[in-house]
Amino acid sequence: MAKPLQKERENRSAEKKDLSFHPYTITPESAHTSILLLESKEPEILCQTLRAITKFSAQDIINRNVLFDLNAIHYILPHVDHPELNIRRFALKALAQLCQLPKGPEQVLENSQNLRKIAQMLVKMEDVFVLEFASLVLSELTKEPLGCEQLVSANILSSLFSRMKNSLDPDVQKNCLQTLSNLLDDPVCASEVTKNQQFSWPSLLALMQSKYLAIQHAALRSVDQLICRYKDQVVQRTFRASTGVLDLCDILESYEFRDVHTQVLGVLRNYVETEDNAYHLYQSGCILRLLAYLEMALPAMKPHCLAVLTKMSFTSNGRDALYQTGTDLVFCHQLLSSNVELLADAAMGVANMTKLLPSAVRMCDTNIIEALCVKDTPIEAQRLAVQCYINLQNYHVSTKAMLNAEFMQELLNILQRIDIALKIMVCTVLSGLMAEDIAKELFTVRNGEEVVSSNLHIEHIGLRTALCTLITCSVTDEGADVYLELGTIHYMVGNKLARYVVGAWEPALEAIFNHHPSAKLAYTGRLDINDFAKEGFYVQKRLDSSFPTLRVAMEKKPPHKDPVFVCMFYQPPTDRASSMDIRAPFRESESKLKMTSSARLRAAPLPDDHNLRSYLTRLKIWFGDPAKSLHYLEIEDAHYEVRYREKCDEVSSSLKQRAALLAEFVAEQMCGLSQERDCSVASVDLHLADLMVGCRGGQYYVHCTAMHKLLRWVRCGGSLERSILYKVLADRLGLPCALYRAGSRAWCEVAVPELRLDEELEREEKYPAGLLRANYVVDLMMRPGMLYVKDSHEAARVCGPTCMPPYTARELPEVCRCE
Repeated sequence: MAKPLQKERENRSAEKKDLSFHPYTITPESAHTSILLLESKEPEILCQTLRAITKFSAQDIINRNVLFDLNAIHYILPHVDHPELNIRRFALKALAQLCQLPKGPEQVLENSQNLRKIAQMLVKMEDVFVLEFASLVLSELTKEPLGCEQLVSANILSSLFSRMKNSLDPDVQKNCLQTLSNLLDDPVCASEVTKNQQFSWPSLLALMQSKYLAIQHAALRSVDQLICRYKDQVVQRTFRASTGVLDLCDILESYEFRDVHTQVLGVLRNYVETEDNAYHLYQSGCILRLLAYLEMALPAMKPHCLAVLTKMSFTSNGRDALYQTGTDLVFCHQLLSSNVELLADAAMGVANMTKLLPSAVRMCDTNIIEALCVKDTPIEAQRLAVQCYINLQNYHVSTKAMLNAEFMQELLNILQRIDIALKIMVCTVLSGLMAEDIAKELFTVRNGEEVVSSNLHIEHIGLRTALCTLITCSVTDEGADVYLELGTIHYMVGNKLARYVVGAWEPALEAIFNHHPSAKLAYTGRLDINDFAKEGFYVQKRLDSSFPTLRVAMEKKPPHKDPVFVCMFYQPPTDRASSMDIRAPFRESESKLKMTSSARLRAAPLPDDHNLRSYLTRLKIWFGDPAKSLHYLEIEDAHYEVRYREKCDEVSSSLKQRAALLAEFVAEQMCGLSQERDCSVASVDLHLADLMVGCRGGQYYVHCTAMHKLLRWVRCGGSLERSILYKVLADRLGLPCALYRAGSRAWCEVAVPELRLDEELEREEKYPAGLLRANYVVDLMMRPGMLYVKDSHEAARVCGPTCMPPYTARELPEVCRCE
């Protein structure tokens, strides 16, 4: 029975709480009492209390916060320079622990004497523990900008370098390196460090190969910070003069230091940022050592090593060095490897090396660029491949090699992929190639207009801007016809938001219109004085919601309702009726036409309109050709390819007289100046209907310029028919003429020099053609041959009310309600 009673007594005694105070065993509840003991004058009590505080603080971060909240730093600071060595040691250790808290350094730095007092210990003290803890405190305090400033003011940088170099305690060396790193993070203090006479590279470089990993990391970090001061020429020059890059390569070649290889490669990557440093790396032979390391390195290290070489490719000296060492081919080799992590840097290296012509030629021989643009490769690699194409366009040799159908097809295939950035880059490549005419032909042959048209519907401002730039560079006569058939023109005209947001939208549309004046007249209701009615120019009598191509209009099945007026100046090779010997020039013209004009225009045979050529010849004889004599006119200009209006720099004062005579000529061919034929709207419609039914086997197109009575072409016409004839003849006679269409009206405006009433008409003056603007409206209906000043009352009777909207294919004109 005794044993149970004894056990019960023991349990009761264990349940009793120990309420006695133990000053050197600190708990969170008794910490405030221990802090008060720091005010004791007894060295033994101070030493034991500080020792207990360091133990308590080392147990948990929560304990440090408890001490900080009790203002322990305020009580510890007076003891860091205590005469008793042990008290000083424990005080510095406790202060270092509390300075590791976020707000700890701030409280110490409130008084600059605190840091100065601790800094002086690095100069005067030799005790290993004092040096360790004092250096640790400084490394924490200098994480704050104020701490860096106070340390520089203490003027102990020389002692800091000395301790870092000569101390036997690795902890002191590590702490000094950390302090140095903190100072280098501050721009002002960093310059003070580099200007100090005690600063030298050998001592810092030696620490990179320390047997302690923490010291290696700290030393490499400090070296990295120093070499990144690219504008500090002293630092850059002294490092190049040192063994720095060689030491870094030695570390890479040592398996013992494999834990810091990543950091070493990071230092080298930052070092080759500048031209001089890149050349120094090559001159020291380190590129070959890096290539050797790339071959034998662990897979995890290969991307870091390749990144150094890729960084060199961004500078001119670096590219030269990489070319000399064959590194450009190494980039190509890595692209074909199975290591996906190397692909991005290798592709960037290839892209940058294409800026160097010899390297670009050498890499192109490997066919690596074609392999890079495979659809299944990562999108980043595809972008860099296209960047290669952009860079290669800097050289004539590589650009010429790109001008083939296969390469054009490859670019168009990339343009159809989903990545927007990739699409924009491809547009840049294509726009650069379009400086060559053969590129424009290949673009059309490979259906480039269809690819551009489909991408144009993507609502992305950057992509639309790039596509519009490409359209401006690439559009041709045939391409403009393709855009019309695809509905691209209709879409671009109707998309008002894109026309407002995308700056290149309107210029691209204007570029298409420059190659397709028929579409411009249909969609804008005007042709300006610099818009020329080209061969195959056609106008619909009545417009629908969209404007068709000529091929579609000609292939429309009967019954036909509305005529299409077509302008044809070329003579078929079988025509023997003409008295002019133009067969040789025609053959040259015909071959050129087959290469440049739209195949859709030639989808159906058009009849010969030799009467139009005879009209033009007669007019040139009357007016005189300002460019050539009649002899050369017959031999060279019979195919009407060269138009004087497109090349003239000067115009004469006789233009006004010519404009009036041309108006009389047009009216004479339509219904006669004496109006012997009825040219009312009903009569014109009936006449055109007769032509569509009975002319040329029922084909519904008619030539706007086929007016000869014997051929039974259009012999009476309204304002539209006359204006079209006037425009196409004026463009070939050197007469600046604009064509407008609004409502049921059409009229022409001419740009002619203003003549004074007292000027002698016999004397002909010359004026700059570029200064002319349309200033007269031509009367072709009521008083043919009269020219009315633009915006005058008489001109309004020809043009109609100013509020009348243009008659366009995209919308019907509204009924005028002006008063």
